[in-house]
Amino acid sequence: MISKPLVSIITPSLNQGKFIEQTISSVLSQDYPCLEYIVIDGGSTDGTLDLLRKYGDKIRWSSEPDLGQADAVNKGFSTARGEILGWINSDDTYTPAAVRTAVEFFLQKPEVVMLYGDAHFIDRDGHVTGEYPSERFRMKGLAKRCFLSQPAVFIRAEVFRKVGPFNTRLQTCMDYEYWIRIGKSYPETAIAYLKGTFLANSRSYSENKSARLREIHYKEAMETAQKYFGFVLPFWKVAYMIGIAEERMKNFENSNVILRALLRMFYISKIFGVRWAYRYFIISFEEWLLAKAKR
Repeated sequence: MISKPLVSIITPSLNQGKFIEQTISSVLSQDYPCLEYIVIDGGSTDGTLDLLRKYGDKIRWSSEPDLGQADAVNKGFSTARGEILGWINSDDTYTPAAVRTAVEFFLQKPEVVMLYGDAHFIDRDGHVTGEYPSERFRMKGLAKRCFLSQPAVFIRAEVFRKVGPFNTRLQTCMDYEYWIRIGKSYPETAIAYLKGTFLANSRSYSENKSARLREIHYKEAMETAQKYFGFVLPFWKVAYMIGIAEERMKNFENSNVILRALLRMFYISKIFGVRWAYRYFIISFEEWLLAKAKR
C-alpha cells in the first residue's frame, strides 16, 4: 500500500440530484484502493445533501454558497491530500478502471505531470451518443479547439500548486483556460494522451450548463484564445455562430442531423453572411472526417 499514491477526486455540485448518485457510484466503485473523494456542493436544495449523507465517511463533503464551478474545484483541490488529482462533474461518470489506469501510467512515466484519455458522450439516460474529439496534446491544436474531455483528465498535485487555481471569472471555459496554462508551464512531452483508452463519460443534454450557456461558452473560449494565443481561429467563431443559430432552432430539437446542419447554415448565412456559412460547412466536414478516422 505504501507504493500506491493517494488519488483525490473532486466533484463540484449544485442541484444535480438526478445524476450525482451515478457519478458517486462511478467513483466509489473504482478498482483502486487509495482513493479520497471530495464533493464541494454550492448549497443544493434538491435532495443532493441527503444522498451525500447516505454515504457516510466514504465521501468528504461540504455545502455552502460559492462563486461557481471553478471556485468549487479550487476548494476541493486546495484541501485534497492526494498526489494525483481528478475532477469529475456531478453529471459525468468514470469508466470502471479509470483511476487505476491513470495511476499505473503516472508510475511508469514519472516525467508526465498530466494525462488524459478518450471519453464518450452520453445522454441523460446514460446511453452513449458519440465520442469526444480528443487528439494528441499540442499547444497549436489548443488554439483551434479544446480537445481534452475534462472528466478524462488527471494531473499530479504539483501542477495545481505550480499553475495556481482555476479562473473563477469564467463560467464555462475554466477547464480550457487551465489546459492552456498547463501547456505553457510544462513541455508538451510532460502531457500524455492515452489514445483509445476511455476514462470517462461526459453527459450532454439540453439542460446542462454548456448547452444552456452556449453563447457565453464560445464567447469565453474566443476571449481565452485571444488572451493566450493573440488570435482567434475560425473554429471558435463558427462555434459561436452555431450557438446563436441554435437559439433560433429550438423548435427543431428533435430533427435529424442533416436537417439541423442545413438549418444552421441557413441561420448563419442570414445572421453573419454566406462566407461564414461556408466556413461552417468546411469545419463541420473536417469534424466528421476526424470522427470517422478515430473509429
